[in-house]
Amino acid sequence: DDLAAALRELNPGDSVRVIRIKAAGRAFCAGYDITPEDNDFQFVPNRRTGDQAWELGESMASLNREHLRDSMDRWLWIWSYRKPIVAQVHGWCLAGGNDLVGSCDITFAAETARFGHPAGRALGQPPTLGMWPARIGMLKTKELLFSGDTIDAVEAERIGMINRVYPEEQLDEETMAWCQRIANVPLDGLTVHKHSTNRWAELMGLTMSVYEGAEFNAIFAETAAIEEFGRISMTKGLKAALEWRDDPFGDGRGAVRR
Repeated sequence: DDLAAALRELNPGDSVRVIRIKAAGRAFCAGYDITPEDNDFQFVPNRRTGDQAWELGESMASLNREHLRDSMDRWLWIWSYRKPIVAQVHGWCLAGGNDLVGSCDITFAAETARFGHPAGRALGQPPTLGMWPARIGMLKTKELLFSGDTIDAVEAERIGMINRVYPEEQLDEETMAWCQRIANVPLDGLTVHKHSTNRWAELMGLTMSVYEGAEFNAIFAETAAIEEFGRISMTKGLKAALEWRDDPFGDGRGAVRR
């Protein structure tokens, strides 16, 4: 994809020592595309493909698992990229956006930023869990996954999900200042600092846990909840499906817990 291509282009040499990732739209990332017409899996459990040598093809669970494991390869490649990667977040950072931020090294956010995984109420989990267990601990991770609640940037900073919060109009300048400050360190030193710190989490099982996340997410894709969400989405539209998912919580899509 475009992000991977850009990172490969910036990888050689030390003229670029720090990578900054930011969004151009109203939100950093609203998550994976779940519109029925654009979703490869169409929310149909156990659907089989006819382009296989065996007449019944492969199960949906098998295809979903393989797709998710490929996705984990991408996130772990970003995690282990040799140069520091700084995420600059404004607006919503939901679902797959947490996979991206969790794979980065440092995160600065605007006061307008909101973090969470409402999709956990019916659609599974961010397979990497946003690296939350390593960043904010098991208790806060479970609280966010069990509820599907979103939190504001101040709370995200307080619990260690992100590094710093700035007013939105200052975010770009402040993040660039941090990138320039980090870039004063020679690249070989930055690489050693990054990989030696990452190794602590890896030795505690982060890499294996990320791949296990793909396995668990493939299981979630077979649940009745995701099947019902898909049925509503394809018959009544995505908005109706989101209302079905969120109405029991009384918060809609815009509520933020502080």
